[in-house]
Amino acid sequence: MVKLEEVIDIPKFSNQLENKVLYSNHSDDISISYDSTYTLKYVIEGVKHYSFNNQNIEVSKNQYLILNNNSRITTNAKRGTKGLSFFLSPKLINEVYSYHTNTKPQPEFLEVIQKQTNNNVSLLLEKITHLYEKDSITFKHQIDHLFIRLSETIIQEQINIDHKFSALKIIKHNTKKELFQRVSLAKEYLNDNISNTVSLEKISSNIGISKYYLHRLFTEINGITPLEYLTYIRLEKAKNRLRYSKSSIFEIAIECGFDNISYFSNTFKKHIGSSPTQYRNNV
Repeated sequence: MVKLEEVIDIPKFSNQLENKVLYSNHSDDISISYDSTYTLKYVIEGVKHYSFNNQNIEVSKNQYLILNNNSRITTNAKRGTKGLSFFLSPKLINEVYSYHTNTKPQPEFLEVIQKQTNNNVSLLLEKITHLYEKDSITFKHQIDHLFIRLSETIIQEQINIDHKFSALKIIKHNTKKELFQRVSLAKEYLNDNISNTVSLEKISSNIGISKYYLHRLFTEINGITPLEYLTYIRLEKAKNRLRYSKSSIFEIAIECGFDNISYFSNTFKKHIGSSPTQYRNNV
């Protein structure tokens, strides 16, 4: 069902309209244009530039971009860039969309960059990449299953986004796209400033909307407030540091953005269920 193509030179195709996984590891700078079906672009190493529908988007390592059907795409990449492209036929996407929504209209993705975070698409892309690079036999054996899972996951993520925007009474696709980009920028800002003092005022100033609207929009789309999300990613980083580093509890607290060890310990125990020391001793 699903084809696998591996490219190190300039691809020879003029279009990509079927179910296919394309792995690229460019041995030279490339620039190529082609007609495409629904496409998910995932960058493993380097940076890729995509031009489509009067847009120019730069996708960096561990980021992905989903493009809609009937796109004329121009891809530019430097030597050494690696990536996976998933070309998903309209038939497959429409079948999955119809199954999950009981409606006939074709889905319309927001076509915005998404970083590799803890969402289901990112986790699946990470698994697929690991299998492809480290266990190619298993990857080739499971390629159909993984491809369908990815199709279902991106549809489910988009349906979830659409439902949240419906609750906000936002209908226009362009408005959704712009606001989703703002929320993505807010998450990116929080991830980049995990060790710094962060406030709603700083985030809203950075992305250009009021702190009230940011708080409401971020919470509706992500299910938690911006500052709750910040606490979550700080604690995830702290768990990782406790598990794999020999740094002191105090050093980890400061590195993860907590002002003092007492506040860090209380917050950690409240959310994780044990103290930092207990957690370290048990892993």
